[in-house]
Amino acid sequence: MTSSQYELSNPPTDAISSIKFAPTSLRLLVSSWDKNVYLYDTTQNGGKLLQTFPHRAPVLDVCFGDGDEDAYTCGLDWDVRQ
Repeated sequence: MTSSQYELSNPPTDAISSIKFAPTSLRLLVSSWDKNVYLYDTTQNGGKLLQTFPHRAPVLDVCFGDGDEDAYTCGLDWDVRQ
């Protein structure tokens, strides 16, 4: 068994609450207590930040939907977002 480590080039500024890999690619969703969700492409060195999704409160969990294009988040603002 081999393992891989990823060092993100633009990591969250506060504690990470959840990390999920996409079902069919090497995209990575990261939720954080800094009130953001980060989408990374881990095929590029340093995990290229593709997009940041701001929220009103800390984000507790993330997951991908059926594919790599849908993501769901939930946080302390009591919202579940797609």
